Amino acid sequence: MELKEAIQLSLTYLGDEDASVNNKTAQHPRLKLLVKCANLVIKEIATDYIPLTETEEVEIDNGNISYEKLLHRVLEILSVKNVKNGIYTNFRMNPTECVLENKDIKKALVKYTYLPVDIEIDEQCPISPIISAKTLALGICAEYSLIEGMYEQSVMYSERFKEDMRTATRKKGEIRIKPRRWL
Repeated sequence: MELKEAIQLSLTYLGDEDASVNNKTAQHPRLKLLVKCANLVIKEIATDYIPLTETEEVEIDNGNISYEKLLHRVLEILSVKNVKNGIYTNFRMNPTECVLENKDIKKALVKYTYLPVDIEIDEQCPISPIISAKTLALGICAEYSLIEGMYEQSVMYSERFKEDMRTATRKKGEIRIKPRRWL
């Protein structure tokens, strides 16, 4: 989904149906604030609800993986796997690097969660496809209302956003009940 879809929906929720999102109005101050709010919400989704994960192959220097070698800004490293033999290795995270227990590894596959970069109004949102434009728009409205001092509306939008996020992240599928014996 493009960010402008969610921004257009949030303008509708905020009661500004006359404003339309296109290239001419993208410099409007209200839209700039809405884009900033959208970036805050996208980061909230990526850190609190549905983390963005990446797997990269990296060169290792003396048993240390510098976060600067990775493409994205690291939140948490999930696993480190030796490319040569496919064995996972233990590690610990420092503020600037990941230190491996096995210092002999030269190349590894690193799986990690990351924080997305800020996007502009005409770019694709770096969030999971299970998050709809409506959910993102509700989050944008909550942030915007809080910044503008509309606290009651902010609480309402925030509750609706959280409910949509719970619905989106709820596990779907078959519900199984264990068989029981009757006496």
